[in-house]
This record gives sequence, structure tokens and C-alpha cells, in this order.
Amino acid sequence: MRFQMVFRLACAALCMSIAVGIATAQDSPSLVASAKGEGKIKIGKEEFKLDAVVVKLFQDGKAELQLITDITVFIEGTWSRPHDDDKSIDLKITGSVTARNLSGGGKILLTDDRKSIAGLKLQVLNKTSRRNITADFVAR
Repeated sequence: MRFQMVFRLACAALCMSIAVGIATAQDSPSLVASAKGEGKIKIGKEEFKLDAVVVKLFQDGKAELQLITDITVFIEGTWSRPHDDDKSIDLKITGSVTARNLSGGGKILLTDDRKSIAGLKLQVLNKTSRRNITADFVAR
């Protein structure tokens, strides 16, 4: 009897993990791109050299950005393309991985083939600390 209960619980857990995997696969990114380059990120009065950027744009309009410097800054928001033929993507920043305390916007500039990052500009306010965050990046 105890074996049957454990077996049923294991089957239920397996089914749930498969369902979660399927749901996650359906939320696949429209674009995943990274670029090394040169830039700077300013957080309040501190300024850091910005070495690389990783961008994930999802089909449902969500965006995840990683700004890589001496530290890695994780930013979340939404994205939209002003025109289908445009090589730029508008960003609305809503938070970070841990909190929804960021507000602002920015722009991702794409290469001619629209598959890689050419540049990034952000202007964001941390609503908790009241510090401005700006980023300016150009890919190599």
C-alpha cells in the first residue's frame, strides 16, 4: 500500500515537471543575442566599463537584459518594434530579476541582418534608491 502511494506521488511529480517543461518551451525567445564591445554604465555616481550585453526578447513581449561589467546587472521589461522594417527595438524597463523597482526605457540597435546587437542605450530610475542608471554600449 505504501509503495503504491509513493509510486503515485512520483508519477504525479513527473507529470507536473513535464507540463512545466512544455509550458516553458512555448515561451521561447524571439531573439537571443549577445555582443562584446565598449560602453559604460552609470549607477548613481558610480561609473563602470560595460564589456558585453546579452538580450533575450520573448514572443509575448517580455525582455531580459544582462549588462556585463565588473558586476552583472539584470534588467527586465517589455519590448516593441516601432516599424517592421526598423533595425531598432524600443524597451520599457519595469524591474530587475529580484524586484519591480526600476522605471525607464531604452533602445536596442540591431545589425543590418537584425540578428545581432549593434548598440544599446538605457535610461532607468531605481525607484527605491532614487538613483539613475544609464547605459551606453556599442558592439565591436
